[in-house]
Amino acid sequence: MQHNGEQQQEHSHLQEAAKPSQLEGESNSASISVQQEQQPSVEQQKADEYLDLLQRTQADFINYRRRMSAEQAEGRLAAQSEMLSSLLPVLDDVGRALGAVPSDLATDPWVQGLFLIARRLTTLLDQLGVQQIGASGEPFDPRWHEAIMTEARADVPEGTILQVAQPGYTLGERVIRPAQVSVAGPLSPTSAPAQQ
Repeated sequence: MQHNGEQQQEHSHLQEAAKPSQLEGESNSASISVQQEQQPSVEQQKADEYLDLLQRTQADFINYRRRMSAEQAEGRLAAQSEMLSSLLPVLDDVGRALGAVPSDLATDPWVQGLFLIARRLTTLLDQLGVQQIGASGEPFDPRWHEAIMTEARADVPEGTILQVAQPGYTLGERVIRPAQVSVAGPLSPTSAPAQQ
């Protein structure tokens, strides 16, 4: 029996010795599980970084396409404006020629041909979106008009267009050529009627 008691003591010593190793095993498994939990979070961070980079790249590409499209549209508009500004003096010349036709020749076929050419040119400009600007009686606007002369007038408000020397043209909001106009200016003190 004594032998049994010794065996029991040895067994209890072995169990006590095994407890710290079990605790070590549990702490090792706990640290491994913490590392495993951290491992997916590192991988998740990398995935999030890659996703963020992809989204930024997509946004940059969309902005680049918009910018290039706007630049191309601006380039087309500039090229159209340049071509139209070269064509406008021809239209002016035709207009002056038609304005100088004597009334007795107005029915001649060649004069009618000039009228037809002028009409086709203005129709073409209308189709392209070109608008004529500058008309007598309009208020002067320095964005659209170029004042070549001012005249003191009491019968119209100051800043009113009196006469158009050369019509102007716009393409959308872009001025191809400003209208050259004479404008009503302020009355000078010497031209104002004397009050008594």
